Amino acid sequence: MQYFGNFPECGVPNRKARFVGGEYLRGYEFPWLSLIQVQGKGEEEEGKKTVPGALINNKYVITEAAQLVGLTPYDVKVTLGQFDRCSFDVSSMNVSVDKIIIHPDFSPENKANDLALLKLSNPVIFERRISPICLSVPGHNYLGQVATIVGWPPNEAAEEEEATTSCRPKKLGLPVLDNIECLETAQDPTFISTDKGCVGLVGTPSVVCEDDAGTPVMYRSHAGVYELIGILTDQNQCEEDSKSTALYTKINDHLWWITKNTRDACYCFKT
Repeated sequence: MQYFGNFPECGVPNRKARFVGGEYLRGYEFPWLSLIQVQGKGEEEEGKKTVPGALINNKYVITEAAQLVGLTPYDVKVTLGQFDRCSFDVSSMNVSVDKIIIHPDFSPENKANDLALLKLSNPVIFERRISPICLSVPGHNYLGQVATIVGWPPNEAAEEEEATTSCRPKKLGLPVLDNIECLETAQDPTFISTDKGCVGLVGTPSVVCEDDAGTPVMYRSHAGVYELIGILTDQNQCEEDSKSTALYTKINDHLWWITKNTRDACYCFKT
């Protein structure tokens, strides 16, 4: 595993981020945010769907495993530097996938170890709109901190104005909860494995939905650098009458697996 000592640094947003609940981004603030185009298979999954992910170095994107099980690299394409997913953007980059690495201990039953790595066919040349996020700090649990979640809302809005805004990423901040709060507020405790954490406001409907699976859960340090602390699972429901928190897979529990499988990549230093 190699490291860049110069430009760019990981986890640096394109502008100073200030959280506003449910804010649509005005510019491409998070240059590691990836849009994974997945070609569905079978009668129930015909057509394409998109899955969020995060660029962690010059060769790999990380996302949720459940969305990629059974697929080949030919079924997947990654778009980097995308802001408005509904309009052609000459500054974005489409990259084919060379390899899909599903966590060997991933459980479809309870979604334990729900992580996958996508090895890109060609190394990424970093620039302002495309650069990686930092991995989480080993041993740090982030409890009590505010996590930032950013991704594209489902593009199914009925109103024209809402449909237009759903083309752009949206970010929100949610507190990181402890294990007891996760158990007490989860919709289904079956899916709380030892490598899971949760974010949300206790006693309120979840704002994180099933379609948000693969979305990065991030923490912004005092230095303004973003660290990847988790990846949302697909077991999160957001019905109005459902008061629950959102589950994510902890990156810290899988740092060894991530770094072992990305030894041929170049990581950036934190500031």
